Amino acid sequence: MASKQFNGKTKIALITLAVFFSLMLAAWLYQALEVGTTTLTKRAENSFILANVRLISMDNNAVQPNQAIVVRKGVIERILPQGSEFPAGLAVIDGQQHYVMPGLIDMHVHVLDRSYAKSALAYGVTTVRNMGGFPYHLKWQTELQQGLWYGARIITSSPIMNSLAQGDPLSHFSVDDPAIARQAVRDFIGRGYNFIKVYEGLNADTYSAILDEANALGVAVAGHPSYDLLQQAPEKHSALQTFEHTEEIYDGFLQQQQNADKALSAAEFLKNHSIALVPTLAVNRELTRLSTEKLQYLQQTDQAAINPFVRTIYENTSYKRWLNASAGLGEYNLATDQYFHQLTKLMATQGVKIAVGSDAGALTGLPGPATLDEIQLLAEAGLDNYSVLRAATVTAGELLGPTLKIGKLATGYQADFILLADNPLTTLTTLNTPKAVVQNGYYFNRADLNTLQQEAYQHSSWLLSISRHLSYLLFG
Repeated sequence: MASKQFNGKTKIALITLAVFFSLMLAAWLYQALEVGTTTLTKRAENSFILANVRLISMDNNAVQPNQAIVVRKGVIERILPQGSEFPAGLAVIDGQQHYVMPGLIDMHVHVLDRSYAKSALAYGVTTVRNMGGFPYHLKWQTELQQGLWYGARIITSSPIMNSLAQGDPLSHFSVDDPAIARQAVRDFIGRGYNFIKVYEGLNADTYSAILDEANALGVAVAGHPSYDLLQQAPEKHSALQTFEHTEEIYDGFLQQQQNADKALSAAEFLKNHSIALVPTLAVNRELTRLSTEKLQYLQQTDQAAINPFVRTIYENTSYKRWLNASAGLGEYNLATDQYFHQLTKLMATQGVKIAVGSDAGALTGLPGPATLDEIQLLAEAGLDNYSVLRAATVTAGELLGPTLKIGKLATGYQADFILLADNPLTTLTTLNTPKAVVQNGYYFNRADLNTLQQEAYQHSSWLLSISRHLSYLLFG
């Protein structure tokens, strides 16, 4: 009798395991085989001449009137004065004296759905740097390269590397062992991630090992400082390519003190080691408003633009945290938000390179609209329009590396640019409604951009979103 009971329990356990693994396999196959789509007509040609435009190359603070841009196979072949003899065989588009500048680059976003990349492109953001990579980002990169759908070019970090104690087990790669961290860096780059993302919880030895290994491989490291390493050997942070968040200067270098001498020392460190600052003022303004204006602010945000699975997670984590913030915490956020603006201006004034990054996707903001918010906030912080636009184009392009050739209008560069009704050097708000966007030489007119904005509300299903994440957790 006992043997029969044992056999019965064994069979139930085996059946349960078989069902579980079958479901896991089905989930993996579902997310692996599905592909992105678009309702836009597929672009067959990325060669043309954009004539009769006012050019803002971003090489300097100037507008060149009466220019024409020759684009061949997605690359700027030549820039000619209007009236020159144009190459034969290329369609000519009349730019109607619109202003043309390089496509915007957002250096700090979280692309949590294909719809987020579509949202970015609809607002003239032709490239985004994704700051928390998963395997599906590598898949989306390939799909975009193949032209299966249209969205901002994605440059993606590795999964976020953090400590065992502070890492999020559902999204971070948690590690405390330097040898394991070194192997992880090699593995991530081998899989196709473009650079390494680090977080502040990493201990000094592990953080140093990540920097060393990445340097040996010739790849960039970006992210937060290690608070442990700041205490022991702060100079090792010189290996960072970009320092994410003005808030981290305040928390790390300034130790949460509004200290002028420490701020100047931090600026000197970043400048001397050619580390660019990505301020992410937009996300700090979001959390400040959530913690002070509460539901009144949340109801103003475009919640329908957020992936429903992600929104549910935020409703039970980030939103809850800031909506339930005490009055004292809200006042603290208001004070630090103002100080972060002052600190950002100080960094720029002291010669620190500034690159635009919104942290879109981390709260209520989405790539594109949040990028424009970040641009406006940098201007409100006291940076002149040219410096702000340069931070969103030339500086960002240089940080992403010379092989990409993006960030300015010049011969041999990618044909990534936006057409604007007014001069952005004097009127930043003209960025809100581009007349057209060109990416990889593909021309998207205003009607196309409206379609992309509509597609930005067409999110992955709950099942697909969960399947993607389960696949990452189970198979890496």
